[in-house]
Amino acid sequence: MSRGSSTAPKGLSIWQAVDLGVIASGETRWYRTRVEEHDPATGELTVGWPMIQLSYVSVHRGDLVYLGAPIASDALYVVECLVMQATLEPQARLRLRPAGEWHRMQRREHVRIEVSIVPESVHLLVSEGEPEPLSARILDLSAGGARLRLGKPLRVGDRLALAFTVPGCPGPISTRAEVRRCWPVEHADPPRWDAGCRFENLGQRETDQLVRFIFTRQRELARQLRG
Repeated sequence: MSRGSSTAPKGLSIWQAVDLGVIASGETRWYRTRVEEHDPATGELTVGWPMIQLSYVSVHRGDLVYLGAPIASDALYVVECLVMQATLEPQARLRLRPAGEWHRMQRREHVRIEVSIVPESVHLLVSEGEPEPLSARILDLSAGGARLRLGKPLRVGDRLALAFTVPGCPGPISTRAEVRRCWPVEHADPPRWDAGCRFENLGQRETDQLVRFIFTRQRELARQLRG
């Protein structure tokens, strides 16, 4: 993550698709919306009020939210905002004022955080026959890869197909991954192995979901340390 800036990123435009991160029950959930107004002098933005299951997302004046804006092909910008106004008529909109700096999150900068996620599925891909299902847990995660804890060793170069869900993101992320390292876990009973894997075919939308999740998780951890 690069140093923050108090000004909105160049290229932010009206009607641009953005994502609104709303904190609920200690978890940040992201919703797609769009920029409807932007005042460069004050930095304030007006976005459409997103809906889920025919209801408006629960947001109130005074809430702190996140705004994520993909600007370039290699970066995502994220800023923490204060909800200044929430109106339903004549249009459902939210007026936001940045409460911090815009942070440029390069998709190629693979910041890694510790997690504990049980994937929906992990399969070892083989040249012949059916993929072999594996039992695994994701122990750390970045936009470029993950560390899996497994009940059997894998070889460098093995390929996996996995699907997993990160908190606040809609639906599972499906990708293939290549095993780059595999080593035994000391004093594990029964025996366990950790495998460092690199994602191979992750789409930009899924990459942005991971970048946003990692950013908000870092902010949450920082708040806990300060508290």
